[in-house]
Amino acid sequence: MTASPPPSSSDALFIDSYLAYLLARASQLISGEFHATLKAEGIPVAEWRVLAALIDGPKSVTELAGIILEQQPTASRIVSRMEKSALVTRQLDPADRRVMRIHLTDAARARATPLIALARRHQAEALAPFGTQRAEDFLAILQELIKLHEKQP
Repeated sequence: MTASPPPSSSDALFIDSYLAYLLARASQLISGEFHATLKAEGIPVAEWRVLAALIDGPKSVTELAGIILEQQPTASRIVSRMEKSALVTRQLDPADRRVMRIHLTDAARARATPLIALARRHQAEALAPFGTQRAEDFLAILQELIKLHEKQP
């Protein structure tokens, strides 16, 4: 029995080459793998996103909402829950006292640090089949694509 040839580009389904679908599907699959790790660690996905967003420094709730892919009211509720669990604190921005910055507590940083290591390992495993250069190029292209399509203030 002979294998049939791969479909030509004219035979391919639209969805199989549609960028938005491909990005969403890849995100769903790869995120789902890591979400299983989070579940095993007892970490809600929303909390993970906040931890990951704040690991490199404080953010306003508005900035945080954009990073964690949530609307501002939802981000505020997540922050409030995490504040009650002593994982984050709200502090006035010394440069602009109208702005409240969200900071990780030491307990949150201790919780986030091993998760960041797990996330880095997961990313490395997901990209390993492509080799270092292709993986770096792919991430750079995604970063550029995001910048090109972000709404400018």
